[in-house]
Amino acid sequence: MEMSVFEFLAVSREMQGTDYIEGDRILCEKRYERETAHMIEYLLLDGADSLEKKSRYRRKFLTEAGYRQALEKQSQGKIRIIRYARLKGSALEYTSAPRAPSSGEI
Repeated sequence: MEMSVFEFLAVSREMQGTDYIEGDRILCEKRYERETAHMIEYLLLDGADSLEKKSRYRRKFLTEAGYRQALEKQSQGKIRIIRYARLKGSALEYTSAPRAPSSGEI
């Protein structure tokens, strides 16, 4: 299995119990599902969560539809995507974080 530096560090943090990212683990089953195409790490900017949870990083593995919803939430100012990767088989291909689309794009 091919691993990036980001993945190696995430696995190390998870094994030590010091991971600062909530949500999906870097090697979770969701990552290997056929429909999963994207991984995002993001900050929650708006919502019903307490202030303490708003500042935490979160990770999600998403389908195409889930990724479009995440982009919509970013355009509404509810989240900010910090790190993005597209799945190529089981490998993550990291690229720059996507910009928030304008209201007419989605």
